[in-house]
Amino acid sequence: MTRFEFAPGSAPMMLEDEDVARLDAANATLRAVLREVRDTMAGVPPEQVYAALRAGIAAREAEGFVVDERSLRADAEAISEGTLFG
Repeated sequence: MTRFEFAPGSAPMMLEDEDVARLDAANATLRAVLREVRDTMAGVPPEQVYAALRAGIAAREAEGFVVDERSLRADAEAISEGTLFG
């Protein structure tokens, strides 16, 4: 089971940044994209899930929004396997 949780002011999938409000907004965006893709793509090959995650993030991306690619790929795997909860 994989779980994604984001505490206010922290960003485990984000690179460090001094602007907490911007990070909190980015976390909310990231959570929304993860949930949307998770809810529609369980069982889909991980590379397709990853592409959908990147597309969803890019569509809402703000300046400086940088996602840790290894974490995003791990989430794509978990979504594909149906084990991402949160």
